[in-house]
Amino acid sequence: MHQPLIITIGREYGSGGREIGQAVAKKLGISFYDKEIINLAAEKSGLSHEFIASNEQRVKSGLVHNLSASAAYSGGFFSHHYLPLSESIFISQAQVIRDIANKKSAVIVGRCADYILSERKNTINVFIHAPIEARVERIMRLYHLDEAAALKAIATSDKERGNHYFRYTDRKWGKAQNYDICINSALMGVEKTVEMLVNLAQIEERE
Repeated sequence: MHQPLIITIGREYGSGGREIGQAVAKKLGISFYDKEIINLAAEKSGLSHEFIASNEQRVKSGLVHNLSASAAYSGGFFSHHYLPLSESIFISQAQVIRDIANKKSAVIVGRCADYILSERKNTINVFIHAPIEARVERIMRLYHLDEAAALKAIATSDKERGNHYFRYTDRKWGKAQNYDICINSALMGVEKTVEMLVNLAQIEERE
């Protein structure tokens, strides 16, 4: 049986990765998941939506250094109810991502989805990046910030994403070898980047 197509998107803050992911999903007629995963993880874990949203990328010391070291990742003898809350959040989100991938074609943004589904076929792992100047301009425009505030927001978000990714994958966030394709969204713009990914997905589906 042919597996559903999954496109995972990692992205630098301000690169337009979320917008690109939404547009790709729309053009392909498949589901899109980003913050929606928080709601699903809240249902699975019993933790509140607000708590997960506030803590999902905060790295704290705990029992598990990375998910590859935890039997909870594969449904082993550890129960996530006995793990630190940061680990419980991640494990719940990982279970949600696997459930989605088993049921339907989708674009999934962030949350180490590329690593969680690394052994899965019919998955395209994408990383979106852009020069700092383009990212600052985008953040200033979208959130009405001055340049200093935009730079601070970018630095904070990228650090959190990088630390979170390393904690649970033991791999460097944004490193080309960890993805199938890395794209500078400023090179072609959002629309052309979307078009390229849609074409890539259609080729993958035909093979």
